[in-house]
Amino acid sequence: MDVRLLIPELFEKLSLIATCGLIGVLVPPLRNRLLGVGRPRDIAVVVIFGLLFSMWGSAMGFDWLGHHLNLRAIGIIIAGILGGPKAGALTGLMGGGFYVLRFHPEGIPWDVAASVLDGWLAGRMSVRREKMFVGWRVLGGAAMVQVAGLGVTAVGMGFEGGNPIAALPSLGVQLAGVAAGVALFVNVALVVISRQEQAVALVEAQAAADAMSLTALRNRLEPHFLFNALNTVRATIRRNPEQARDLVSDLADLYRYLLHHPHDASVMNEVEHACAYLAIERARLGDERLAVQTSVDESVRDTRVPALLLQPIVENAVKHGITPKQGLGRITIRASDLGDRLRIEVEDEADGPNHGPPTKGSGVALKTLRKRLKQQYDGQANLKLSSMERGTLVTLELPKEAPIEGEQA
Repeated sequence: MDVRLLIPELFEKLSLIATCGLIGVLVPPLRNRLLGVGRPRDIAVVVIFGLLFSMWGSAMGFDWLGHHLNLRAIGIIIAGILGGPKAGALTGLMGGGFYVLRFHPEGIPWDVAASVLDGWLAGRMSVRREKMFVGWRVLGGAAMVQVAGLGVTAVGMGFEGGNPIAALPSLGVQLAGVAAGVALFVNVALVVISRQEQAVALVEAQAAADAMSLTALRNRLEPHFLFNALNTVRATIRRNPEQARDLVSDLADLYRYLLHHPHDASVMNEVEHACAYLAIERARLGDERLAVQTSVDESVRDTRVPALLLQPIVENAVKHGITPKQGLGRITIRASDLGDRLRIEVEDEADGPNHGPPTKGSGVALKTLRKRLKQQYDGQANLKLSSMERGTLVTLELPKEAPIEGEQA
């Protein structure tokens, strides 16, 4: 073969080998062995894969300068790296046997011995000197293995009457091709695995952040609200024991909901939870200060929404819309069916003037809620805040059938 055609021929074969590295990542036992977490039974898959790779390398070979230049050792060395010395030697025995029977019958002892040595030595080095096959150092490790194997091949050529000196360029090209092929396979596979692990880690980190946001919401409600609620119950016991019993029941429902709805809940459960919260706030502020109304379309009562969706909204409504003002305040919660979308509205209004300067929140609660909705609904949910003549209207629009993901309690 013309030397000008040799390099393109080798590059073509090496590109196919890199493709095999991508395929190898898709085979769980090979992926496990690449990551160093494989089980003993995975070694059988490694041997089969290495043997097939070796047979393919033999079939891709061609004669050049009196030597059959082939890349069968790539599969054998990979089997040794992933499976250890025994797996490498077994793969070399079978791969070398196939090569001899199919392509080089006159080189029975030498070619088989060279292949067995390739596999055993690669496995031995991967066990004793693991760093030799990490990153691009695998290029040097594979080259060292091939020096030993091709040394046996050169001795065999001499016994067969050939000229190993004349074949040195061909043997050198084979050594470089095998080393590059092994390095390509291992590094392409590890790069793909690394990218996949980074993607998984990013998703897990986002999920953890969302879980922390939900936990933070619960924690913020628990100490602050529980303290006020218990003081309200204590103040109510003497003047209205029946109302105090109702408040204790509302408080129990409220915290039972917090504990048993980590991911999502029905619209009706969310509304009932918000009403339990508002019942306690009404007892704290006084019946003449807060009235609550709800309106939920029958068709959306069971629609699933993120847990604690309404909690920060009604809490803001009480804190910034009702508490600072004199006179009766009203909070209205509405849930409407818009076909393939759900609309939830929370409106607060108060008749009297402010006790003092109007309060203004930091906006953290609604900002956090917007972030949750964006992550869970992939940008398909909307949250709108509108100023009214005597209060504020918060409008949520969500897709009805979208799965709720990304949160874990």
